Amino acid sequence: MPIQGGLPPRNPHFVGREGLLVDVRASLGDGPVVLLPAAGHEIGGTGRTQLAVEYVYRYADAYDLVWWIPAEQPAGMRAALVGLAQELKLPEARDLDSTLGAVRDALSRGEPHRNWLIVFANANRPEDIRPYLPDGAGHVLITSRNPRWTAEVAQAVPVAAFDRTDSVDLLRRRGPELSAADAELLAERLADVPMALDQAAAVRKATGWTAAEYLRRYDERSAELAFPTPIRVAWGLSADALSEASPAAYELLELSAFLASAPVSWELLWAARGRVSAELDHTVRIERRLKAALRLIGRYGLADLDPPGESMLVHPLVRGMVGQQLSSERHAALQRSVRAMLAAADLGDPDNPAHWPRYSAIVAHLVHADVLGGEAEEIRQLVINCIRFLYARGDWDSSRELAAQAVARWRDDLGEADEQTLLASFHLANALRSVGRTADARDLNARTLRAQREVLGADDETTLATANSVGADLRMQGHFGQARQLDADNLVRYRRLFGESFPTALRCANNLAVDLRLLGDFRGARALDEQVLRHRQMIFVEGHPETLSSRAGLAFDLLGMGDYTGATEVLNGGHAEALGPGHPMALWAGRFAAIAARRCGLPQARELAEANVELFRQRRGDQSVETLGAVVSLANCAWVDGDLDEAQRLLERAVADYRAVLGAEHPFTLAAVTNLAGVVRAAGRFPEARTLDAEALGGLRRSVGADHPFTLSCANGVAADLIATGEAQRAREIALDTLSRSRVQRGAEHPHTLACAFNVSLDSGDELSTQLAIDELQKYCGDSHPLLTRALAGVRLETEIEPPPL
Repeated sequence: MPIQGGLPPRNPHFVGREGLLVDVRASLGDGPVVLLPAAGHEIGGTGRTQLAVEYVYRYADAYDLVWWIPAEQPAGMRAALVGLAQELKLPEARDLDSTLGAVRDALSRGEPHRNWLIVFANANRPEDIRPYLPDGAGHVLITSRNPRWTAEVAQAVPVAAFDRTDSVDLLRRRGPELSAADAELLAERLADVPMALDQAAAVRKATGWTAAEYLRRYDERSAELAFPTPIRVAWGLSADALSEASPAAYELLELSAFLASAPVSWELLWAARGRVSAELDHTVRIERRLKAALRLIGRYGLADLDPPGESMLVHPLVRGMVGQQLSSERHAALQRSVRAMLAAADLGDPDNPAHWPRYSAIVAHLVHADVLGGEAEEIRQLVINCIRFLYARGDWDSSRELAAQAVARWRDDLGEADEQTLLASFHLANALRSVGRTADARDLNARTLRAQREVLGADDETTLATANSVGADLRMQGHFGQARQLDADNLVRYRRLFGESFPTALRCANNLAVDLRLLGDFRGARALDEQVLRHRQMIFVEGHPETLSSRAGLAFDLLGMGDYTGATEVLNGGHAEALGPGHPMALWAGRFAAIAARRCGLPQARELAEANVELFRQRRGDQSVETLGAVVSLANCAWVDGDLDEAQRLLERAVADYRAVLGAEHPFTLAAVTNLAGVVRAAGRFPEARTLDAEALGGLRRSVGADHPFTLSCANGVAADLIATGEAQRAREIALDTLSRSRVQRGAEHPHTLACAFNVSLDSGDELSTQLAIDELQKYCGDSHPLLTRALAGVRLETEIEPPPL
C-alpha cells in the first residue's frame, strides 16, 4: 500500500464512470489533469470529487505516495502541504513558502518517491496552486468548478451527468427494493445528476418513501420554484424531511451556510452551546446528542461524515442552498451564532504548538463566517489570535493577508485609533518584516507605536509589544544604540508593571541583551543573558525554545569574550536537537558550535558550518540575515583552511546580499566587506584589500564607533594593508591605537587583543616582545592551534568578524 495522507473515505455507493476513470488515468501521463463540470452543469453536482476519490483508491497500488490537498483556501492547502513535507522528512522552514517550495522540488526530483499522486481538491483559483505544482514522473489531479484553467497548467477533463444505466444502478444499490422501472422514472426526473440521485436515494431510505411518493413530492416542490433544477428540488426534499425529523439537526445544518468546505468536528460545533436557539442548545450541550444529530444529517444525504462520525463535510452547493433559504433576520442571527461559536472555540496562546490543530480548524472558516465583521471584542480577538497563529506556524503570507484585511476593515468600522485595530497593525508589521518588506514594517510600526502611546499610554502591554517590534526595526536598520535605548526603557516599564520574571519582561530583557551584543558589550550581554536564563529555567522545562534562546545568546556572549570552551559547554547543555534541526534555536546553536570549533582550532569546524548553512538556506532562504551570518561563518572556516577562492566566493555573495537586504552602510554589510578584504589580502592583492578596508573602516566608525569590535577588527586589517604597501609608520600608529582600544574594549587576555599585540610586536621587529606575544598566545590556545602556527611562522594575525544574530 502507498503512503497516504488526508484521503477522504471511499464512497461505498460509487457506480459507473469506467470510461472516465480510464481517460483520467491515460491523461495523467501527459501532465496535470483538472476535473471540471461539463457544459450545462456549471454549478457542479456531477461528482467530480467522488470521481477523484474513486481514482485514488482504484489506482493506489500504482503509486508510492498519495496525498490529498484541500485547496479551497490557501491556508488549508498550505497546512496540508506542510504535512506532506513532514512525511517527506523535509526540514520545516520558518518561512512556510520555503517549506512548500522544498515539497514541490522534492516531488519533482522524485526524492524519496518517484511515483506519487497529489490531488488538489476544490482548487477554484488556479493562481493559488500553480506555485506548488510539481513536475516529474508523478501525477497531479485537480478538482475545480472554475473553467479558467489553461492547457499550460492542466488538461481539462469535463465530468458530465451519469449514463442512465449508471443512474439506475446507483438508485437500486441504495434501495434494493426499487424496481428497474421505478428507478428509470426517478433517474429521468432527476436528469441523471449524481448529486440529486444521491440525495434522493438517501432521503428515501431515511423516510421510507416509495418511488411514487418521492415523485409526487418532487413534482409539488418543482412547481413551487421559479427555476427548478434536479439538485435544487432534491435538496429541498431532503432538507424538509430533515427539518421535520429533527428541527435541531436542521438548525445545525443551517450553521454550515457560514462555514467552509472543510470538515467540521463535533468539538468545534460543541462550542456553540449557549450561543444558539434553545432547541439546538439542548442538542449541542451533550456530546452523544450532538453526534447523533450529525449522523442524522448524513443519513438524509446533506453531509458526508468521516467513518467515526466525528466530523461532517457539507458540499458547497448544499451550503449555498441553505443560505439562500434564510431570511435576512435569520441570516444575521445564525451568522452571529457561528462567529460566537468560533470565538468560544479559541484556546488562546496561539504560540503554543499544542493549540495549532484547533486554530487550523478555525482559520478555515473565518472568511465564510465573515468573522472580520464581528462586533464583539472576543470575536476580533479570535482574528488577532489567528493572525498570530499563522505567523508562529511560519505561514507569513497568510498571516500578512489576514492582518491586512483586519486592519483595513477595522479602520473603517472602528477607527484607526481603536485598540484592536492597532494590535492588528502590530501583527501586520511583524508579518511584513518576515516577508522582507522591512521598510513597510518599519513605517507601520512607527505609526502604530505613536498612536498606542497617545491612546493607550506608554505602559500598556500592547504598546510595549509594539515598542519591542520597533526595536527589531532599529536593529535591522543598524541603529543598535537607539534600539538599546528603547529596549532599556521598555524593560524598566515591563519590570515595574509585571515583575522581572514575567515571560514578556524576560523577552524584553533578552532583546536588550541582543542590543548589547550588537554594540560589542559582550560582558553586559552575558550578565543579562545569565539572569534571563535563570528565570526561564524556573518557568520553563529544559529544552523549551525560550530557554534555548537564552542559552544561544549566552553562548555568543562567551564567543565574543573569547571563552570558546565555555560557549561549547553552554551549547551542549541546551538539548536544542530535541526541537529538530530546522528550529531557529537549533540553527543558531549549530552556527555557534561551528564558530567555537573553528576558534578552538578543531578540524570539524568547516563541516559543521557547511551543514549549518544548508539548513539555514532550507529554513530561511538564501537572503535572510540569519542565513547570511551562517555564510560568513562558513567563509571564515574556508579562509582558515586556506581555501581562499571559496572564501572569496562566499563573502562576495554575502556582501551583495547584505547590501540588498540591509543596505551598504549597515554594520553587518561592512563587517562582511572587512572579512572579504582579509581574504583578498591573504591572496596577495594588497591594493584591492586596502580599498575594501578603507570603505569598511569609514562606515564602521560612523555607524558603531571607533571602539566597536567590528571597527577594531577592520583597523587591524588596515594596518596589515599599510604594512604590505610600504607605509610602516602609519601602520604602526593604527596598530598601536587598535591594541590600546582592544585592551579596554575586549580585555588584555582576549584572543583578538593577543593577536593585535603580536602584530604590533612583529611590526616593531623586537624579537623579545614578539616572543613574549607568542608565549601569551601559546598559553591561551595551546601548542597545536592554527593561530600559534601562523604566529611562529611570522605571519600577521587576522581578527575576523562573526556578526551576531539580529
